[in-house]
Amino acid sequence: MRPATMMKRTAEASQRFKSGTTAVFYLLTIALGGLVLSVHGRLALAVDLTATACYIAATALFYDLSRPVHRDVLQPRRAQRWQDHDSIGAE
Repeated sequence: MRPATMMKRTAEASQRFKSGTTAVFYLLTIALGGLVLSVHGRLALAVDLTATACYIAATALFYDLSRPVHRDVLQPRRAQRWQDHDSIGAE
């Protein structure tokens, strides 16, 4: 197998793993958020802190997953915006 093909498969597997992990953390956030409504006292605090940690992890993973797409999508728009800005000044 070629090294380029192996790298592509590894990157694809890594993206799938990250998206699966993100889904798990997101579902844990929802489940623990519902659970915190039914428990009281120190247990509620522990569940709430765990739900908060899961939410932070899910947010970081969502950001990491969307970063490559974000960069590719924004570059043409930025270039177009600068071209539009230059053409307005030229008129």
